[in-house]
Amino acid sequence: MPQEILERPVGASFFLIVSYENEDTLFELKNLAEKKFSKILYESVLLPKWVADETEREFAYPGRYTKVLSFKQRIHREEIVEKKKDCLEFQTLLQKKDLSVLLIPGYVTSHNIVITKSKDDFHRMYLFQGVYAETVYYFSRGILQPLPSSQSYFKEKEVIYFFNTLRESYEFNKFKS
Repeated sequence: MPQEILERPVGASFFLIVSYENEDTLFELKNLAEKKFSKILYESVLLPKWVADETEREFAYPGRYTKVLSFKQRIHREEIVEKKKDCLEFQTLLQKKDLSVLLIPGYVTSHNIVITKSKDDFHRMYLFQGVYAETVYYFSRGILQPLPSSQSYFKEKEVIYFFNTLRESYEFNKFKS
């Protein structure tokens, strides 16, 4: 009988959902993020406005603009905790000029798209150091599907289109260094 083997999966594609009010904030964030993470590979067009969920409403007042930034360097999935902590530092810094800044890091794999949150909820899995993971999409039968528990933002056609394109790029480049 074959033995079960534990293997580390290939790197995931790291992205950041950015809600903001001032264009200067986005430019400052892009500068900080490229220094800390890696070159920005893709930047979405303006997407529908991020709407805070029940767990974010106590500390987040999202701006009227939302974009997604995707980075060139791949990450191991467990690194998302450190990325979330880095993003909270950026968020605190940027909120001195733009109170609406909200940063939601996540990653893309072949099978799903995951974001991070700092609050527990029924559909989130605790990772460590106060960070929770939430699967917002899964890939099945050639289609990217939002989960029933995903925020309405992830059910918007423009958002689905962008993340589907991001996943296709990930699949195409998955084994390239």
